[in-house]
Amino acid sequence: MKKILILGKSSYLGQSFFVWMKKYPLNYEVNIVSTRNYEWKKEDFSYYDVVVDFAGAAHIKKISNDMKPLFYSINRDLSIELGEYSKRNGVKHFIFFSSMNVYGDYCENITDRNAANPMSFYGDSKLQGDIGLHKLADNNFIVASIRPPFVYGKGCSGNYRIISQIAKKIPVFPRFSNKKSMIYIDNLCEFVRLIIDDVRGGVFTPQNKELVSTSVLVKEIAKNHRHKIFFTNFFNWSIILGNIFCRKIRRAFGDDYYSLEISDYYDFKYCVVDFEETIRRTEM
Repeated sequence: MKKILILGKSSYLGQSFFVWMKKYPLNYEVNIVSTRNYEWKKEDFSYYDVVVDFAGAAHIKKISNDMKPLFYSINRDLSIELGEYSKRNGVKHFIFFSSMNVYGDYCENITDRNAANPMSFYGDSKLQGDIGLHKLADNNFIVASIRPPFVYGKGCSGNYRIISQIAKKIPVFPRFSNKKSMIYIDNLCEFVRLIIDDVRGGVFTPQNKELVSTSVLVKEIAKNHRHKIFFTNFFNWSIILGNIFCRKIRRAFGDDYYSLEISDYYDFKYCVVDFEETIRRTEM
């Protein structure tokens, strides 16, 4: 039985992974603690085989330049401190949750998982955490960095919630062809479980086995609420221009995806739920 400590008690990802692993009581003993106010130091790390670090500064509505020190103190400094503490206390496997933003805010098509190019201090703070942790790696301390794309699921925060609200109300939406990488929370949790079983280290870029356009995502959400939307190509010319000049439009309609070839771990067996079903479960 593997003993697992999850860091990030207030994290959506951390709580979801905790619940997922509780489905296997004969295989794993799981505990979850907060990283706030050094609560984690009350825990005996020497008891655990694996530490999974979900702690991080990410979903903040308005990010300003004066928050830069906060992001580096959490995503870089605290993450490295947690790794060092884990190693000193005999933990064998450390899993760090990084971000797709290490490749840039608008990544288009990522074909090389090692070609990091952050464009924001959020992405760079995560990358610096990655780099610092991998410097600690040796034969007795395996480090894995997971860089998920757009994560969604029941109760999630962030961009998915905004898209869902729009899809349930808007009568007309552009039919625009773009590509987005996404990963459903259960698929992500299963991926981490497999990484733990195999004690794998390195950089990982999991995603759903389906790339999705924004239009398809909106259509699928609306379908689950029996809300009719008329899709049109009429706005496409403005979207093409907007992708060049407007940050919000580019975020919504720009390409932002991993090539499937760099996510094909375990023959995509970690994708235990297909796209249509993930939307149904998220929206039901």
